[in-house]
Amino acid sequence: MAANHVLYIGLSPALQRRVDLDGLAVGCVNRARGSSSGIGGKGQGGYVAALQLAHATIGSEEVAAGPAPRLGMFLGSGREGDALASFLQERRDCVGGGGDDGNSCLWVRTSAACRICTTLVDASSGDATEIVEPSGAITPSEWDAFLSGLDALVPPEGVEALAIMGTAPPGTPADGYEQIVKRACGSRTKVLVDSVVNLPGTLRAAAEQVCDGSGGVLLKLNAREVLKLTGREVVGSDSQVAADPDMVGSACMELAAQVNAIADSKARGIDYICFTDGPFPGGVVAVRSGRRWRLSRGRPLRRPVVSPIGAGDATSAGTLHAWCRRSSQVDDEDEAVVSAFRFGLAVGAASCLTGENCAFSMADVWEIHGSLAVDEVVVS
Repeated sequence: MAANHVLYIGLSPALQRRVDLDGLAVGCVNRARGSSSGIGGKGQGGYVAALQLAHATIGSEEVAAGPAPRLGMFLGSGREGDALASFLQERRDCVGGGGDDGNSCLWVRTSAACRICTTLVDASSGDATEIVEPSGAITPSEWDAFLSGLDALVPPEGVEALAIMGTAPPGTPADGYEQIVKRACGSRTKVLVDSVVNLPGTLRAAAEQVCDGSGGVLLKLNAREVLKLTGREVVGSDSQVAADPDMVGSACMELAAQVNAIADSKARGIDYICFTDGPFPGGVVAVRSGRRWRLSRGRPLRRPVVSPIGAGDATSAGTLHAWCRRSSQVDDEDEAVVSAFRFGLAVGAASCLTGENCAFSMADVWEIHGSLAVDEVVVS
């Protein structure tokens, strides 16, 4: 594998079922007007989005197309696992081929069945309700097989970029993500973490592995996850009630301080925290400089939302893609990350306009990208 590959870790994939309803009535019989199956799981969604970006004809020199991403996952057994593998292969083939096929990459089949995650889409409100099955447990031998495959896949200097996304199945060691980070990262790797699993340990491992200025450690979560990690809470639907962006910004700095305090004194620590908040403004916190930005759409989406599921995963992929491409072209790394997150938000919003998780049109991406306002926040 070439050193410039981007590796997506999604240990808990799922076969995604989407059920469309005229209205969702709890405790009653609900007759669906349609249903479909596809790719589920955070890492899998990020991988799908990254595949499209790697092979897209992108009308901007600042976000050039990049190398095909790789996906590391445990692929469950049974018809569900077979169907998920087939969907992933079809998606890979339809954007130009290359990369993973389950044999040349890190897809470890497990004895446990692949889980199913079901999304109930209420057409009357636009809300999406997710029913998420637990992942089946992996065995020690399956974990060892994953690490062996990872060692064979990663070059001595480490991958260019690593995305750690989503939950880990039962049976994964408590420090599982730390082990992956230490094996996959080199001194110049860009690491994006979109997971709360053993978050301090995972971020500490990344901060200690990445020591060159061209690398970096970025935490990308939604606003409610950031607040929950620091003992705060937002009451109400995440599609209807916005989090206080100033409170989220303060929580980001508090979270970064907690992680940096337990890292090796010579480690670089967390560089950036980017947060989304559904349809509301997102933000970037540059931990080293203390600068903050707010990013918001200046106009509504030009078409109704079809499904918001996977938008956060597409945002992560878009951010990581642009971060890798732009960093070599700018002098201000803070501005590079803000610009990358702006692109990521556009990718995530564009994915809401399709019914397939993390699928999007580049025309929609650029239309939304142009409507996103970026404002630096003065911190008192």
